[in-house]
Amino acid sequence: MPQGNGELERGIYKKNKAALFLVALLGVCIASGWIFIARVQAQTVTQIEGQLLNGTQDAPPNSVADVPITLFQITESGPVTRTLPTDAQGKFLFTNVISDANAYFARVDYAGIRYFSEIRSPELAAASPLTMTVYETQTLPANFTLDRVHLVLDVQPKRFSGLELVQLTNPSDRAFFLPLPIPEGTSNVQFQDIREETIVKRQEDGTILYPVLPTTGEILLGISLPFTPPEHVLQIPLQTNLAGLNLLLNKASGAKVTDSALVPGDPFTAQSGQSYLVFAGPAQNVGTTFRATISNLPGADNTQQLQTLALVGGGIGALALLAYPVYRRRAAKANASVTSERVAELQTIARLDDAFDAGELDERDYQAARAALKAELVKRQMADDERRKSVTR
Repeated sequence: MPQGNGELERGIYKKNKAALFLVALLGVCIASGWIFIARVQAQTVTQIEGQLLNGTQDAPPNSVADVPITLFQITESGPVTRTLPTDAQGKFLFTNVISDANAYFARVDYAGIRYFSEIRSPELAAASPLTMTVYETQTLPANFTLDRVHLVLDVQPKRFSGLELVQLTNPSDRAFFLPLPIPEGTSNVQFQDIREETIVKRQEDGTILYPVLPTTGEILLGISLPFTPPEHVLQIPLQTNLAGLNLLLNKASGAKVTDSALVPGDPFTAQSGQSYLVFAGPAQNVGTTFRATISNLPGADNTQQLQTLALVGGGIGALALLAYPVYRRRAAKANASVTSERVAELQTIARLDDAFDAGELDERDYQAARAALKAELVKRQMADDERRKSVTR
């Protein structure tokens, strides 16, 4: 496996592993639908100030001047928005804000890309300015290479339900739209965070363009892919170079991968007991199509029992959750249990990263195991979200 991707992972976690863990935990809590942002009575929010910065070194001198900023004030009855422009230095000040809102965040559209700030509790909103960084947008670099794509497929009768994790590095100080490498015939592409649905561009030909910022490291999406048994040729057209690809296929299905270009690895078993066959694909050049033949596929049709994939199951309700943070009390106990499981799963991923940093894991095994763990985390999240919905009805 290429070393560039491993260096990316090590760099991310060595910089601030604890902070990343907390960020991931916050995202899971939001997607799981139970987070409650505490109201701090000691500090009342009367105004929210902030500044818009441009992270591109040679940006136009007045690039952040007179740029509309939209503030979202999340109340129990829904979001309340206000919009005002920045001053000549990119600063903004919202006065007379709703003091008893549960949370606040800002949004800005710049150079064709939509940016969101972090979500602030009342205490943080009152204590520190809200800073947002935007970048100049360029066309996709001709020599851009994806670090690695992990494709995790669960075989269902006549359909794959899958998760795709795209790992990439943008070493520049500019943003660009990336055409995602999605298998041909894929339907119901969904993202981990509902806000991602507002920033991607879906083309008429099915191409999905994802805005890549200098800080972007991973893109996680869910797919649903129909096939005709007993054999399916998986095809992924590439509009960028690809350093490598991992294909994980649930072992219990009995399906086989019969492609000489793929190198089999040791099977991976997730926490749930689900076991995956692991295959590593070679580097691919832009303009080519990655192909893998999957055979011995089941033919019985129970497609009515298949649910639309939503790694997203919890993530698609994230914005609604922010708008309606007060949930029925009878769901609290179940939600607390869900959170405990999420923490344990995140800790497992963190321990895996530690083992890799310590040189205890081969890079190929590490990448495959981490992709499968992340996929398992999302699948559990989907199931728990459905269970929570049944409790709150």
